[in-house]
Amino acid sequence: MTLDSGKQHRILNELYVQACSGLLSAYGLAVHAQMQGTGTSARHNPSYVSVLGAACEGISLSSMLKIDRNLVVNMHPLGCAEIAQADLEDWCRELNNQLVGRVKNKLLGYDRTLIVGLPVLITGTDVSPLAAPNAEVHEYSFQSADGQVSLTLATLVGRDIELREVESSMDGEAVLPEGALALF
Repeated sequence: MTLDSGKQHRILNELYVQACSGLLSAYGLAVHAQMQGTGTSARHNPSYVSVLGAACEGISLSSMLKIDRNLVVNMHPLGCAEIAQADLEDWCRELNNQLVGRVKNKLLGYDRTLIVGLPVLITGTDVSPLAAPNAEVHEYSFQSADGQVSLTLATLVGRDIELREVESSMDGEAVLPEGALALF
């Protein structure tokens, strides 16, 4: 780890928290991010956990999204308790996919293109995050009236990697803001 790698991890974590807030806000949740351990724990509650990895040159990250069952139901497009178990599981994976997609979009502004894997699902209670031994791990908790979302970001950054924002125009093509549409 270089002296400046802490800065690269901070940038990745800031982008991740921004993406988390944006995603949850898009579903109408008024949320407040806290570092893990400062809020109430949702231990022993049934929850869904989605794990998703992504990488680009010199950067590897893993996102773990743990969400209370009631909150998954409320965030689901159908929004009712009669949703099939398989649909709730798919929705949990999709939420993490959207989250990492938002991080991917933010990293385009740093001239980095993440390649995103497929999310996997774990269900149960008292699920804890796992990461590579040399990864930098940050855990966050987002609390809403409907339940809690716990998020864990594990990052590995190569020695010579420096994240710098690029100009908003590259080769005549602008990097679009989140949610913008490009018409050809």
